[in-house]
Amino acid sequence: MVGKVAIVESLGERAVLLPALIAEALAANDRLKIRLSLLQEASAHAAEPGRTALTLENERRSVGLDDAALAATVSGARPLDAAHFSAPGAALLASGFAADLDAMYAPIDVARGAAAGALKARLDAVVAALPDLKDDRVAHAQVLALASASREAGDSLHLLVMDLHRAINRLAAETAVEDIDGARAAGLDEGSRARVKAFMRGLNRTAGLAFGHPGLATTAGRVGARLTIQNDIGTTDAHVLVVHVEGLSATTTYTDVHRPRAKFFIALFDGQGVEWSPLGEKRQRNLAEGEVFYLLNGVYKARDEADLDRFLTFLGSRIVFLIDWNKARKALQLFTGKGAAIAILLDAARGDDGHRAFLELGGAELVYEAIRNAASGRIAYGVPLEQALGDEECRGFLRHVLHVACAGLKDGLSTRLIRDEIQADLSQRLGAAERELLTVALRHLGLTRMLAGMIETVLSTGAAASADERKNLARRAKALEAKADRLTLEARKIFARLRDADDLLPFVDEIESAIDALDEAAFLISLAESDGVFAAPLGELSRIVTESAAQMTRAVEGALVVPKGKRLDAAFALQCIAAVADCERAADDAERTAFAAVLAPAPAAMEARVLVLGLEIARALEDATDRLAHAAFSLRARLLQELSA
Repeated sequence: MVGKVAIVESLGERAVLLPALIAEALAANDRLKIRLSLLQEASAHAAEPGRTALTLENERRSVGLDDAALAATVSGARPLDAAHFSAPGAALLASGFAADLDAMYAPIDVARGAAAGALKARLDAVVAALPDLKDDRVAHAQVLALASASREAGDSLHLLVMDLHRAINRLAAETAVEDIDGARAAGLDEGSRARVKAFMRGLNRTAGLAFGHPGLATTAGRVGARLTIQNDIGTTDAHVLVVHVEGLSATTTYTDVHRPRAKFFIALFDGQGVEWSPLGEKRQRNLAEGEVFYLLNGVYKARDEADLDRFLTFLGSRIVFLIDWNKARKALQLFTGKGAAIAILLDAARGDDGHRAFLELGGAELVYEAIRNAASGRIAYGVPLEQALGDEECRGFLRHVLHVACAGLKDGLSTRLIRDEIQADLSQRLGAAERELLTVALRHLGLTRMLAGMIETVLSTGAAASADERKNLARRAKALEAKADRLTLEARKIFARLRDADDLLPFVDEIESAIDALDEAAFLISLAESDGVFAAPLGELSRIVTESAAQMTRAVEGALVVPKGKRLDAAFALQCIAAVADCERAADDAERTAFAAVLAPAPAAMEARVLVLGLEIARALEDATDRLAHAAFSLRARLLQELSA
């Protein structure tokens, strides 16, 4: 609490602490009375060692004076001479007089009552005259002076404590501390109470997301027309939120030892119309986290009281998302980047999914357990989760973890059930990586099918295809092949994230080789100048290639939905794969027919370059069907493996 008070005082907000200061003052009053009573009893015991010692053991412990050195203050008191005695712990007792007097005066100082000045002057004089009781050596006269109740004899510690106590009681009665939906408030009018209720409505709506973590204590006070609401935000000394409400304006002052969390706090109010000051760095001694903390101010100007209450409710509902925020961020960063981790926490807060549940269930270990149980054998050793799933899918999984953890704890589900749901989601997402690869392959096959159709059009046209059309075919084929190369690189990156998926690498490579073969065929066609190259059998061969690409495309489409339809979709995919194999055999026959057609004229009458071009075009087209058939067989092996799993 000391650290919190220091920060709030540094912000000039001591008034909001009045209820807490009064409570501290009353506790200090109790301690002072026991300190003085122990010295009085020690003096009496030292003067009459034979009398029964009144140790005040229970009373001492009840006010927090439980230092072991004080256990023998009374029973261990021994006379030193006629005027002095020794009492164990006497110096320790005396050392707390000044601090307890300051604590009693603190609420009086804040309230600035008429008697504050006179009481402060007396306090300073009494403190200046306090004995230090060095080496636990005490004079009987010192005890008498401290405990004097005679005003004629002059002021004393005892008289000052009594007068401070009376002033505190009057102040407590005047401020009329009340509870407003959990907030400790003092001196409020009806309008101020309505604003506090609005703030607490939001705070209480999300407070359960702290899942038992201490914090969120709220106090409120009013000075003139200005209402001040303060929230502790957990247990960190420099983590404080103070809200000033005056008229239709709400000014939020926020301090934090973590700069990223302060920026996160600002982001929570995107779209709310708050005008924020630059994030300033401040220094405050005696903070547990260090001397530096960050300060920012945000001003919201409401349209009317209803709008002001709406904003205060929203503000109160956001505070729980700051508790243990830095721990949650660090845990998430083990699996994704810093920026992504903060974005996940921000999205979770916007969806009212508190990260405290994630931490309660183990934080990073919750994710590691899911990886061990759901991803064993499916992620290559040493591959980070972000690489195994892909950036977007990894962020989606971690966001889902926060949601499942929060919803599960709120609904009272068993931790085992929550963990199982997280592991099931990860398992599905790992399967999604394979589907992602098939999707890329499907896009690749779309280009292959397009190019095959373009070649078929040119070859089936025969002599009607102009030289410009043939050259344009080569240019377009080169562009399609370049796009396909980029898709191949993307597919190989996805493959690197998979484990036990060896069948899919030749699948990817053979699809790439098929479009390479078609690109080669298109280039050779662009070189042809003689109609002899465009014999009808080449047109038939190109038609078979187009059909093979179409069947391969359908096979991959079927494979993509196998996890949903199982045997029905698998049967369709396997039928298409069989059709690709049939096309490969038909292409063998068509290639031979094309060879025969190209060679039909007497060799002496045919130019050598025409002969070579015709044969090479046929070989390239048939090679494309071979490659597609190899890809189909790799896909078939993968499908049968998954069906038998």
